[in-house]
Amino acid sequence: MTISDLCVIGGGPAGMVAATLAANSGLDVTLLDERPTAGGQIYRGLVGGPFQNSRILGADYSRGTAIIEAFANARLDRRFETSVWRIDAEDDAFAVNFSSKGKSWRKKFKKLILATGAMERSVPFEGWTLPGVMNIGAAQLLLKTSGIVPKGRLILAGNGPLLLLFAAQLSKLDVKPAAILDTAPEVSILQAAVRNCGGLFANFDKVAKGLALIRSLKRSGVPVIRRVTDLKAKGDGRVQSLEFVAEAGARVMNVDHLLVHEGVIPNTQITRALKCRHEWDPVQRCLRPVLDEHGETSLGGAFVIGDAMAINGATAAPASAEIAVARVMEQLGRKTDNGKRIARTRQKLRKEQAFRPFLDAIYQPGLAAASVSDDTIVCRCESVSGADLRQAISDGAVGPSQAKAFTRCGMGACQGRVCGSVVSQVIAEAINRPVGDIDAYSVRFPLKPVPVREIAACKDLDTQEDHHHVA
Repeated sequence: MTISDLCVIGGGPAGMVAATLAANSGLDVTLLDERPTAGGQIYRGLVGGPFQNSRILGADYSRGTAIIEAFANARLDRRFETSVWRIDAEDDAFAVNFSSKGKSWRKKFKKLILATGAMERSVPFEGWTLPGVMNIGAAQLLLKTSGIVPKGRLILAGNGPLLLLFAAQLSKLDVKPAAILDTAPEVSILQAAVRNCGGLFANFDKVAKGLALIRSLKRSGVPVIRRVTDLKAKGDGRVQSLEFVAEAGARVMNVDHLLVHEGVIPNTQITRALKCRHEWDPVQRCLRPVLDEHGETSLGGAFVIGDAMAINGATAAPASAEIAVARVMEQLGRKTDNGKRIARTRQKLRKEQAFRPFLDAIYQPGLAAASVSDDTIVCRCESVSGADLRQAISDGAVGPSQAKAFTRCGMGACQGRVCGSVVSQVIAEAINRPVGDIDAYSVRFPLKPVPVREIAACKDLDTQEDHHHVA
């Protein structure tokens, strides 16, 4: 089997920059991505989308054009609409198995860069599985790819920069939400600013952008209801009304569409499947891979970049990619003379990271951190409720893996991506332990559903020889 230099998994800003830099430096690079075009979630639709030549979605969105063009001009193997379902670390190489158009292939690489990005934090509440309820990130993807906006009475719930940005984008398209339900716990923004004044001064452009979004929201006249808790979505066949508690007491509002968001967390499915070391981030309330200064995991030769390493945003992603690629070049014995440039890149990354603590302080999860009621569906795939999960815990399921065996929670199509953090939280609450002490689901291959016949017919990409997997 031929061993290529580098496999980059993920075609967002971090993955594109990593693949481009590595290819332009002479490495044999393959990039794999599930989407039909480059751009990831943040730059979705910049290639062939309805807003590719418009600034309606903002300057940050349009800025991705330069990254995509550089990526398109680099000499590398790009494989879109491709799902990675297994990776084996063997003999100082990584054998990557991926599926595309109904066929599976296997190819070996000396190094691996994971740019799998982030996923929206699960926000479970009664009625969150009703038609008409969806994440703001998903709604924004529909907007970017197809120009689709919600019709009828729309309410946004949650908190965070993405919610503000999406509200501003809707305003430019003459879509006015009926209300925004702010679920952030009460915090002193002034105290948070004082504690993080260094990061704010270093990133004044971000402060100015945030203030501009807030002013835009005020000009739009959309009412903002603060300190929202105990949210419930009600309806017959689809969401029709909301019940919640706010500063003024219990409220009921009619609604056609409810879009929810309480931040994003790193996508750790592949790193957990590879048994890389992870740690609990008590501030961002999520697992993240343990990395060295270059982004290398505990599994030598495997790197993580972009929001998959920690939530730092699209501006920080290219910097993390450049640092990781420089280390890959060094490990492969390729001569580089970029020490000063990498030092500047590290400084840029530290600047971006310095802003994050302020955002984490003022945009804390509210609904996602609250206790899950017995009637709330925890696992959407298998329809497991909070009551079902608590019964399993009472019967002796003291960890997510046991809960999975007792209830099938996490056995559905998403393989625990959506419910995993919620299950750990419910278990932690039930046994009175910090959630960081609770194990996460064990992620096993295949990462995505693959027909058995396709696995059996898997071939080596270079030699076209059959490859037989051993469980």
